[in-house]
Amino acid sequence: MKKVLIFVFVFFVWGASNFCFSQNKDSFTIVYNNIPSNSELKTDWGFSVWIRMNGNVILFDTGTKPDILQENIRKLKLDPKQISVIAISHEHADHTGGLESVLKQVKDGIKIYLPNDFNPHLKSDYPEMEFIVNDRYREIWEGVWLTEIFVDSNRGIREQALVLVKEEKLLVITGCAHPDIVEMCESITKHFPDKTYEITTGGFHLMNYSEENIIRISNRIKELGFKSLAPSHCTGENSIAVFKKEWGENFVQLNLGDSYVF
Repeated sequence: MKKVLIFVFVFFVWGASNFCFSQNKDSFTIVYNNIPSNSELKTDWGFSVWIRMNGNVILFDTGTKPDILQENIRKLKLDPKQISVIAISHEHADHTGGLESVLKQVKDGIKIYLPNDFNPHLKSDYPEMEFIVNDRYREIWEGVWLTEIFVDSNRGIREQALVLVKEEKLLVITGCAHPDIVEMCESITKHFPDKTYEITTGGFHLMNYSEENIIRISNRIKELGFKSLAPSHCTGENSIAVFKKEWGENFVQLNLGDSYVF
């Protein structure tokens, strides 16, 4: 019995230290998504990513329902008070729904980057925060970039993506990529021509696309130099299946609760 207790204690201590160590690595975790992976988290239509980079925390998008976002963050043992910056990809409820619930928890004075001034009440309701409407490529924290604003020509949706740059590696996270995932990736590779394009992930908004079109998009992303692909959220079940076949071992699953260390 004594030996068993010693083993359990050692395992617990190792596990706790390992968890803390992993939390200190540069990484991102999907905290809100309609595609499940971690059964302990609540699945719902929407998207949000918790990013740890150079000792800071950036929240990209905030899902749909505040209670689900808060529950998932709590279960993942994440602390909203650690958030340094919030960035919103585009003005849709499945990416902005949890924003105000987070603003009530973060420290005063943090910056919130928006693709357009979509909620005029935010500035008056949260005067202690700094709301910035983005209009160009800009580094919002060391190694963390926002893209220019892309516009969906059919519906006028304004959208920005997040780019993580670590030494020679570059990672792209999109909300829905309404303006076109290929167009966004092309712009990013032109802006960062000397990087190694490690992965692009997030929603690609390719529901109801034909297999032929998905293969064409897949090939173009490969031509741009991306090594891995992790489509999720609004990409579409059939489209994801085609991407998985096309990318093989370079296809990465990044759904609710999944993390990526870089």
